[in-house]
Amino acid sequence: MTVTVAMLIKYENERKAEMLDQASDRAEVSRNAVAAMGGRLLHAFGTCGEYDMLFIYEMPDMASVAANMHLAEATGMARYHKVIPIFSNEEFVASQVKAGELRDSYKAVAAS
Repeated sequence: MTVTVAMLIKYENERKAEMLDQASDRAEVSRNAVAAMGGRLLHAFGTCGEYDMLFIYEMPDMASVAANMHLAEATGMARYHKVIPIFSNEEFVASQVKAGELRDSYKAVAAS
């Protein structure tokens, strides 16, 4: 089973300055890094404001997602980032059904 995530990333100011001196295809860098972890980059978008890029990718598991985040920070590329798990509409509906089935068990824990 794979997981699909959206990752918003804010680059370090020094890295952004380097990109002004020499343009860098961040989608290609991400594509290669994610592929090395067994994943697949689905989309890459530039953004303005709080974040610089939005990547949407599939990974084999959440440990691989975390490894990607660690590398982005450890290499000095990222100032900070946000990872958002994303689901198909069908998966989202199934999650509602499952939560509805488990509602009573959650109330029992919350009431203690």
